[in-house]
Order: sequence, then structure tokens, then C-alpha cells
Amino acid sequence: MKQAKTALILIVFAVSLLVATRVRADGSFPLLVTTDWLEKHLQDKDLVILHANWTNGSYKHGHIPGARFLWLNALAKDTPERNTEMPSLDDARETLRSLGINNDSHIVVYFEGQNITMATRMVLTLGYLGLANRVALLDGGFDVWKNERRPVSTVTPAILPGEYVPTLHPEYITDAGWVQAHLSDVRTTIIDARARRFYDGGSGTPPGHIPHALSVPFSSVVDSTNKLLPVDSLRAVFARAGVNTRNHLVTYCHVGQQATLVFLAARLIGCDVSVYDGSFQDWSDNDLPVENPAAKK
Repeated sequence: MKQAKTALILIVFAVSLLVATRVRADGSFPLLVTTDWLEKHLQDKDLVILHANWTNGSYKHGHIPGARFLWLNALAKDTPERNTEMPSLDDARETLRSLGINNDSHIVVYFEGQNITMATRMVLTLGYLGLANRVALLDGGFDVWKNERRPVSTVTPAILPGEYVPTLHPEYITDAGWVQAHLSDVRTTIIDARARRFYDGGSGTPPGHIPHALSVPFSSVVDSTNKLLPVDSLRAVFARAGVNTRNHLVTYCHVGQQATLVFLAARLIGCDVSVYDGSFQDWSDNDLPVENPAAKK
């Protein structure tokens, strides 16, 4: 009886650990960490915590102890042609160096307020730069951290230049040519991550969506506190949308930011997934076909 009780306790502990960190199937660094996990690991020498935002004003007013400020434009370039593009290899190398990222670093990215897609864009980008198995999102972000009365600091940490040299993983993103060539591929599912009104043709220029795409709005994979839904609930979201999760999935949105949240959700349930980086902005600029459900009514 005592042995059975001990075994049950171990099973419960193991399950709780999996839930707390959403570990990958190969047992590597988790995709998603809780505030409790992060507070317990603040002193890990190989841990790099990144406060992701467009400006550093909020970072100066308070951040997670030891966190370094990640300016989003450093890894999400705007150009005259496109918004939110991947950085060049040289720019990426310099940014990672300035953040103190090394070959043994493990990275947690967090966000403030409703800006979760800013952070998931950084998770995608760091994966693209070769850090996929060593980067995680803080579930709920800084607001949950503060609401739980966890420590906040205004001290900017000293950062030694990092030595990590990025290696590109182009499989994390795709382009218009690939999407167009696979629109009728039964092994590929295109997912529109924008708000439903854009998919339905009630908003947007042009109105409508990429042909054959299914709608999984980015807001449908998180709860009211911007925590990712439990794995079973995420599976249900994709199932209700008609997504075959055994297919290769490609997510897109307006410019390639909201799509990264659905990308992360798909990875949490074990899907093979990439992001159409130019997204609908690129698709429409190239005058590619669009389905408009509103026009059929």
C-alpha cells in the first residue's frame, strides 16, 4: 500500500511538472514556463530573461529581476515594403551579442499588457536564429508576475557580450510562392490567425482570406489573462476549426505577428508548423487570389 501511494505521488509530481513547464516531446527546454518556475530559476547562470517591447520606458519603471531589454525592432525589422521582417544575419548576430546570449544560454521572453504577440514573434525569431530548443514564453507575462506580487526591479543588469553565432532555420517561415503552390495540398493546412471579421470579409483591404484557409483567431488560444489554454483545450480549438493537426500547418495574419501566437499554440500540441512571414500584407501586395465570404452573401 505504501509503495502504491509513493508511486501515485511521483506520478502526480511528474504530471504537475509537465503542466508547469509544457516541456517539449524530446525533453529539452520548455516552450512555455510559469511564473512560479521562473522565480525558482532566476539565479540560473545560463538563464537569459528578455523584456520585449517597442520602447524601453516601461522596462525602466520595473522589470523582472535580471531581465534585459529586448527592443523588438532589433529582431523584427520594418522596411519600406514590409512590416515585421526577419533581421539580417549580421543584425541578428549583433543583437544577440548585445543581449549576452551564449551557446549554453536558455531564454525566457515575456510581455506586458495585451502585447503577447510581440513576445511570441520573438520566440519565433529566436527559433529561426537557431535557438528553438532553448527559448520559452512566460505564460501570462509581466502582468501576471506583478499580480502575484513577485519581485520587480529597476536595476539594469550589467551584460557581458555574448558569443552565440546564429544559424538560420528557414523551416520556421515560408513565403507566398510556397503557400500558393500548396493551397490544394491535402497534407498542408493554411490557418488565418487574424480576428474573425477579417477572415469573413467584414474588414480589411482586400476583404477576405487566402483560399482554403481555416480560421483560428489568435485570441482563441489564450484566456482572459493571456495565458495559453491547456493542451486539451488547444486541441479542441483546432478541431473546431477543422484543422487536421497531422498536416503541416502554416499560420498567417496581417504582417506576421499575430500568427506567431497560433504558431506557438500549434507547437504546444505537437504540430509541424511554420509562419507565412509576409502574411496577408505580402499576399495582397502580390495580387494573389482571395476568398471573400461576405461577397457570397
